Amino acid sequence: MAPSLTGDPAVLVLGASTASGREFLSQAAESGLQALAVSRRQPTRSLPGITWLQHDLSEGPAPVMAGVLVSFGPVGLALRQMTASHSIGRVVAISSASTVFKADSPDALERSAMVRIAAEESRLAAQCAARGAGLTLFKTTMIYGGGSDANVARLADLSARLPFVPVAGRGLRQPVHAHDLAELALRVLAMDERSFGTWLLGGGETLDYPALLRRVASAQGRAARIIRLPCAVLKLALALAHASGRLGDVRPVMLERQAVDLVVDDQPARARLGWNPRPFRPDGAALRS
Repeated sequence: MAPSLTGDPAVLVLGASTASGREFLSQAAESGLQALAVSRRQPTRSLPGITWLQHDLSEGPAPVMAGVLVSFGPVGLALRQMTASHSIGRVVAISSASTVFKADSPDALERSAMVRIAAEESRLAAQCAARGAGLTLFKTTMIYGGGSDANVARLADLSARLPFVPVAGRGLRQPVHAHDLAELALRVLAMDERSFGTWLLGGGETLDYPALLRRVASAQGRAARIIRLPCAVLKLALALAHASGRLGDVRPVMLERQAVDLVVDDQPARARLGWNPRPFRPDGAALRS
């Protein structure tokens, strides 16, 4: 039976301060959902029906009872909360489609991270099955929007600062807007067991990497001047930047991935869950903030 969207059981929201989490709470408040939102930071605004608990989930699960868990944070945190909260009978959790794209990454750290995430997904599914709890797991491509476009902010900064933006490939992308993801998470709470399972989610538009850069620049009111260079040349430039203490968070494998398609087949979610995401339209104001 689908859980009620008003009253009991209580809904616990993890990752409440993420872009998708904030969008979910706004939509939940409008729908009359009563929820307990967990965040390390104080909320910037109050919402009707939403109670906030300031708690650092890295130190342990939230010390609350709930019947429904909605998690927009790392899937490992959802697993820990499920393990500690035996009252939970329904879970909606967000994970990453990167386990599909990066399973065979040449970067050992990435491969290790993907193995860990996949294992956490499997353990969460097994625990839900053992308890008879319904699990809906969304594995999404890159998330953007919701007032904080960190995923595309670096691209925006590059297009703003460099006379020419170097590109090593034309891999395809499917960015997912945070509002659309939150809307789907809220919708499946009112659905029956047809929504249970693992679902791949891509955005409403598939575009290649140079087109993605152009769209980001356009949102800022400028044109991106793109120059195609061999990946080996960009790796050399990156090595020089690393040697001078710059771009330490950029790994060589990220340059290689510009030529890789990071797309999923989300037709099952469209047909059975009503997934209907918008095309890629980054918020220029958010990128400039």
